[in-house]
Amino acid sequence: MSHTPPDEPRSPNDPEASSQVTVDAPAPASGDSEAPALAVPGLPSSEPVESTQTRLPAVTGDWATRPGPEGSPAASNGSLIIPGYEILGELGRGGMGVVYKARQTRVKRVVALKMILAGGHASPDDLARFRAEAEAIARLQHPNIVQIYEVGEHEGRPFYSMEFCPGGSLDRKLRGTPLLPHEAARLVETLARAVQSAHEHQVIHRDLKPANVLLVDDGTPKVTDFGLAKKMDEAGQTVSGAIMGTPSYMAPEQAGGKSKEVGPATDVYALGAILYELLVGRPPFKAATPMDTLLEVLQNDPVSPRQLQSKTPRDLEAIVLKCLEKAPQRRYGTAAELAADLRRWQSGEPVLAQPPSLLYVLGKSVRRHRLPLGAAAAVLLAAIIGVVAYIVQINAALEGQTTAR
Repeated sequence: MSHTPPDEPRSPNDPEASSQVTVDAPAPASGDSEAPALAVPGLPSSEPVESTQTRLPAVTGDWATRPGPEGSPAASNGSLIIPGYEILGELGRGGMGVVYKARQTRVKRVVALKMILAGGHASPDDLARFRAEAEAIARLQHPNIVQIYEVGEHEGRPFYSMEFCPGGSLDRKLRGTPLLPHEAARLVETLARAVQSAHEHQVIHRDLKPANVLLVDDGTPKVTDFGLAKKMDEAGQTVSGAIMGTPSYMAPEQAGGKSKEVGPATDVYALGAILYELLVGRPPFKAATPMDTLLEVLQNDPVSPRQLQSKTPRDLEAIVLKCLEKAPQRRYGTAAELAADLRRWQSGEPVLAQPPSLLYVLGKSVRRHRLPLGAAAAVLLAAIIGVVAYIVQINAALEGQTTAR
């Protein structure tokens, strides 16, 4: 039995280990060293990269009894004590939080207990984000969103307990293997309805990906990890120019640091990226480094799913590509609209998404290759003029011969 916590543990040697990037507020928290600046298209070159979150390896084998690394809250011979909970073992940890398997003693149920990783040394910004995550999940009651049971604090350390999902994460299930089209469509339809519920409660997830979809014993998917969630009715934790998320699943407005443009369509894009991966076995963009992936998201169009998996149904491909449009207004207006189109496809009905017209494709090509196409057009125009002039000369010569006769 395995369980992947909301902060998906990864090996530092895994290409995805550093894929979750955070380009945050200009100044680091007090006491932190300043991170080097990286140039990102659309951002001032002075924007620092606050952290590239490296995830630790998954805890396997004797994970239920193994204490955490030296210095972690559970390192002192299992001395971590949270009133009302019995700690059973560490499930994993991410950039900010550590998740334990625990038993909630009062109701005698197994839960996932998440605490802030830095403990008493956490910065005010870290604490604010952790509490914002708990509050975002607490707003939501949906069968396909991980349920939160309790939010509390012990000795200055905030924590919350949530539903334990023994089936692990969706990405662990996939491991690069595509699903059958109908299975993929059904799964993303379910996720889209859960995401729509979050949007109706004014919560944008901003980090939807297979690692943040947990599975219960019967395979039911549950959206989790609202650590980067944005509450639409409140001021967020980020500022304009900040980049937060996982590059392979980030919408262009998110990858470009346009935080004011991040909204429901951003999550629709991520759902499309998940569907793309379910169909072909890889996300639409995945380069050698997170920064290269960001550049691909901003500059390139995804390879057609049918080029990678020829048996992908055309209408389902059209749905995917509509989700992955660069311009938010060209995507589905809501996650509910995406879910409805996926339902139409599964029922054999015509879908609203249509393959892009030839004129639209040509227009995108012209915009993307403006200079090369301009030069080619000039050469073509000169060639046409030359051919027309030659034909005119031939006609004139023929007419002269006819007149002479």
